[in-house]
Amino acid sequence: MIVTLAAFAMIAGGCGTIEVIPPGGQLTVALTEYRLRPQDVEVSAGSLTIVAHNYGRQTHNVVILQHGRAQDSMQPIPPGASGDMTVYLAPGRYVLASTVQSDQALGVYGTLVVRSG
Repeated sequence: MIVTLAAFAMIAGGCGTIEVIPPGGQLTVALTEYRLRPQDVEVSAGSLTIVAHNYGRQTHNVVILQHGRAQDSMQPIPPGASGDMTVYLAPGRYVLASTVQSDQALGVYGTLVVRSG
C-alpha cells in the first residue's frame, strides 16, 4: 500500500507542473521520440538560453512557434548530442516543439509563457 501511494505521488507530482526560469536564465530541454521536457515553462521577457539534449534514437530539433509561425529554431540534433540557442522573447504564449518529421503530432511539444518584466 505504501509503495502504491508513493508511486501515485510521484506520478501526480509530475502532472501540471510549470518550470519557472528566472530572468536571463537558462532552460534545459530533454528530447525523446514522444516527449519534450519540461512541457510547461514560464519565463520573463528578454533573453533566454535554451540548451537541448536529444536522449532519443532519432534526430530532433527545438523550434519556438507563435500562432503557428516559427520565431526561432535550433539546428537538428542527432541522437546523444546537444544543441543550444539564445533568443530574445517578447511577452506572449509560445509553443516549444520538435518539427522534424511528425514529432509535434507525436507529442514532442510544450508551452512557453513569456511574462512581461
